[in-house]
Amino acid sequence: MCARPAYGTVKIVARPELPEDLEVYIDSLDEQGRVTYISGYFMYRRTNLKFEAIGMEGYGGPNISATLSDATLNELRQLGLDDAEVDRLITALQRKIMEGQAHIQLQPDEKSTGNERSSDNPHSN
Repeated sequence: MCARPAYGTVKIVARPELPEDLEVYIDSLDEQGRVTYISGYFMYRRTNLKFEAIGMEGYGGPNISATLSDATLNELRQLGLDDAEVDRLITALQRKIMEGQAHIQLQPDEKSTGNERSSDNPHSN
């Protein structure tokens, strides 16, 4: 006689594949304690689109929450994406960041380049 598992059937769910035509570029990171503000752009179907995101450290581990502007959402709709496809794209964008598959191309900070005007610096004489 074969014993049945006491807790039912175990179902293994695989993560969906990430879109091959999605590349994510981060050009700004602003770390403030356990929160990081992120901005950048992503290339999808040969279209350059901007995004903003917040990275948070928490008890369950790190999380990313990306948002798209109305202009970006309109461009995605013009590419033929419906709401469900936009949601899947945002999830893929967040996964790319979380899984280290985003390209980090930080823009130089004006203050760190030495190009400050002396009138902007209160300590200059």
